[in-house]
Amino acid sequence: MEANHAVIQVNHSTPATPMRHLRSLLVTALLMLVLPPVSATEWIYTVVDGDNLWNFSEKYLDSVMRFEKLRKLNNIKNPKRLQPGSWLRVPMKWIRSNAVPARIVGIQGQVQLTRADGTQLSSLVTGTRVHLGDSLKTGPKSSVAVLFADNTALTLHSHGEMRFDHLSAHGETGMVDSRLRLLKGRLQTRVRPSAGPGSRFEIYTPSAISAVRGTEYRAAVTRDGDASNIEVLEGKVEVSAAQQQRLVEAGFGTRIVKGEAPAAPVKLLPPPEFSHFPEVVRQIDWQMDWEDLEGAVNYRIEISGDQAFTVLTWDQITAQSHLTFPELADSKYWIRVRGIDRNGLEGKGRIAAVILDARPQAPLSLNPPDGAVLRGSDTELQWTLSDDADSYLLEIATDEQFTQIAHRITGLQTGRYRVQNMRMPGIYYWRVTTIFENEEGPPGVVRSWQFRPALEAVDSTITTTDDEVTASWEPGDSAHRYQVQIALDPDFKELETDRISEQSEIRFHQMQGQVRYLRVRAIAKDGYQGPWGSIQRIEPPFDQSVWTVPVLFILGLLVI
Repeated sequence: MEANHAVIQVNHSTPATPMRHLRSLLVTALLMLVLPPVSATEWIYTVVDGDNLWNFSEKYLDSVMRFEKLRKLNNIKNPKRLQPGSWLRVPMKWIRSNAVPARIVGIQGQVQLTRADGTQLSSLVTGTRVHLGDSLKTGPKSSVAVLFADNTALTLHSHGEMRFDHLSAHGETGMVDSRLRLLKGRLQTRVRPSAGPGSRFEIYTPSAISAVRGTEYRAAVTRDGDASNIEVLEGKVEVSAAQQQRLVEAGFGTRIVKGEAPAAPVKLLPPPEFSHFPEVVRQIDWQMDWEDLEGAVNYRIEISGDQAFTVLTWDQITAQSHLTFPELADSKYWIRVRGIDRNGLEGKGRIAAVILDARPQAPLSLNPPDGAVLRGSDTELQWTLSDDADSYLLEIATDEQFTQIAHRITGLQTGRYRVQNMRMPGIYYWRVTTIFENEEGPPGVVRSWQFRPALEAVDSTITTTDDEVTASWEPGDSAHRYQVQIALDPDFKELETDRISEQSEIRFHQMQGQVRYLRVRAIAKDGYQGPWGSIQRIEPPFDQSVWTVPVLFILGLLVI
C-alpha cells in the first residue's frame, strides 16, 4: 500500500427488530459456550441437513484432505453426521479461492474495455465479462455499469477510467474479494453487505483507499488527480490518511488530498425542491426549474432511462437553478438534481419521473404575429414545414384552452391556410400539430389574433356660404378620430390642409377663384385607418367684381 493512500472502512448496519436482536444474542452466547475464541480470519458456517465434513471440505475447502484438521479444530466426534444448526469454524486460508469475472450490465455512449494483455474492445454489449487486470474507460456523456459476483453494483461516469486489480471468490461461500483502482473521473457504488470475513470490496484512488462493507457512496478523483472526494449516502465510512482517522456518516462527505489527513466531514447539501414538474412533457425546449440551494455553487443534472440510474442517458453541470431539457427520444425518464458545494462535494439528489412525448415536433407558427389585430378581410395563417410531417392539423378556438374549437382542419399538406367567413369580432387562438404515420405529435405553441370590424368609408356633406365652408359626416364610434384632407387637385398631391379632428365636422374659409377637393376617413383608437370617403368638389364663391366691367361695356354699346 502506498504511504500517501487513505484507508476508508465502511460499516453498514440495519436496525434490528426485537426478535432479531434476541436471536443474535442467543447465537453469540452459544458460540461463546461451544467454540474457542473466534479469529477475525475465520469463517463461521452454519450446518444444514445432509452436511458432513467430507462433502463440506470437498465443496468449500482448497483440499478435501483438510477434513481431519477441521474435525480437530471443531472437536467433532462424528464427522459423518453433523448436527443441523451447529457451527463450524473454518480458517480463511483453508477456503478455496477462485477467479470470478465481473460483467457489464449497462452501457451508454463511448465505453472502451482494455484487456490485461492490451487488447482493446470498443463494441461492448450487456453481459460482456470483465476479468482481473482489465480496464474500463468512458468518453464524454458516457457511462458503464458493472455488476460483481456478490451483486455489488458500480457505475463509472463520463471521462472516467478504472482498472480491476483483483476479482475472486471464496468458493461457494458467498464471500467475494473485489479490488479496483479509480484512475480518474467519478463513480457511484451500491455494495452488498459483507457475507463473511473473506468479503472485501476496495476502491483505490490516487489519494485514498475505500474499504466497503455494505453501503452506498460516491467517489471522485479531481482533474489534477491530487485529491479525492468521498460522499456517503448510506452506512458509515472510516477514512484513514496520514496516520489520522475520521468517521464519515451517511449524509456527510470529505475531501482527501494526497499526503494529507482527511478534511473534517461536512454535511452534504440537501436535495433541491423542484418547481412545477409535469407528468408529461410535450415540447422539446421545456425548461425545468428547481430552488436555489444555499451553499451551492453548481448543480449536477442527471437523466436516466431507469429509476436506479444504472447508466446515465445525459448529465450536465450548471451554475443556474434551471435547465432546458435536452433533445432526447420520446420515452420515460428519471431526472436527478443535486447541489455541489465550494469543495466540490455533491449533495443529496432529488429525483422526479417525466414522460417525454414531444415528437413528431410541432411546426413553428409564422404569421400573423401573435396578438395581431386584423380587420375586415380573410386571415391567412402560416407555419414552417417539417421533414417528419405527413400532414398537419390546424385548430382554431375562441379560448386559449381549446375547449371551444371553432374550426378543426385535418390533412393539410402546405404551410398555410386562409381562414374565411370568420368575421365576428373577438380574439381567436390557433395551433398546428404535425401528423406522422397517423400519429399526432404535441400541439404547437398557441398563438392568437384579434378580429375587429373594418371601418366604413366616411362620406361628407358640404355646405357653403359666401365666407365659409362646412364639411360634416355621420359620427361613428365615440373613440374614432377623423383625418380631413383638402387639396387643390383631385389626386391630393397639392395638399392645402391635412388635419385630425375629434368632431364629425370641420369648417374653413372660402377661397376665391379656386376649386378645392375634400376627403375624410376614420381612424380607430388603435391607429387603424379606414378607407377614404368620396371626394367632394368645393366650388369657389361667385365674385361680382369679375363681371362688373364686362356688363358696363355691354350696356354702353346698347345705349349707342
